[in-house]
Amino acid sequence: MKFLVMGETCSDRFCYGSAQRLCPEAPAPVFVPDGGVENLGMATNVYANMVVLEKETNKGTPFENKIDLFTNEPEGFKTRYIDSSSNQMFLRVDTDSYPHCGELPENIEDYDAVVVSDYNKGFLKQRDLEEIGRRAKLSFLDTKKKYNSDWERLFTFVKINEKEYIENDWRFKCDNLIITKAERGCYFKGKDYPIKHPSEVRDVSGAGDTFLAAFAYSLTLTLDTDTSITFAQDRCQRVIRKKGVATS
Repeated sequence: MKFLVMGETCSDRFCYGSAQRLCPEAPAPVFVPDGGVENLGMATNVYANMVVLEKETNKGTPFENKIDLFTNEPEGFKTRYIDSSSNQMFLRVDTDSYPHCGELPENIEDYDAVVVSDYNKGFLKQRDLEEIGRRAKLSFLDTKKKYNSDWERLFTFVKINEKEYIENDWRFKCDNLIITKAERGCYFKGKDYPIKHPSEVRDVSGAGDTFLAAFAYSLTLTLDTDTSITFAQDRCQRVIRKKGVATS
C-alpha cells in the first residue's frame, strides 16, 4: 500500500516548570522553567503515527507499506508553558506561520490512500481540498475549515471534533462525517462508538492526529469502518496517557 500524508507542519515546544508565586507587578504567575521538549506536530505527527503503525504491522515480515509526506518547512513555534507536577498549561505562545503549498503533487492518483491534516493555516486552500478529493482514490480529511460542499462530498471520510461540528457549520447531513467527542467516543452514520478501554487523561495534545492516522491506516488495509474506528480510539487512549505530542 502507498499512503500520502498532506497538510501543515508546526514546531511544538513544551516548556515544563513551576510557579510558586505571583508577579509583584501584575496578577500573573512567575514561571520557572526546569526543562522541555521540542518536536514536529500537526501533519508530521499524523505521518509519525502512521510510520509507527506500519512498523508494528509489518514487524518481522518482508512486506512494507510506503508512506510519504507533503508539507511545509516549519516557521516559528507553538510554545506551551506547563506545570511539571499537574501538567496544567499556563500559557501558549504562537509564532508559527504557513505559506501556501503552491502546486500539489503530480502523482496523487498513484497512492492507495491520501490523508489530509488541514489546520486551516493557509497551507491548503479551498481549491486544493477540492482537487485532492477529486483525484485521490481513497481520501481522509481532518479539517478546521468551515463546511463546504464543494470539497466535503469528494472525500471518502471527513473527521472533525464535536466543537468544530457546531462552530464551523457542519450541522448538515454528511454520510462520510466522523465526529469525535473526547471521552464520549465518536459518532458515525447514526451510531455512537463509546471508548472501550478509557485511560486517565494526562495530555490530549495530538490525539486528533493519532485518530486520523490510525483510522486511515486501518481502513485502507481492512476496509472495515467499525473495526477501524475502534482501533483509532484505542490508539488515542495510549496517546493521552503521555505528556506532549506523542505517537501511539
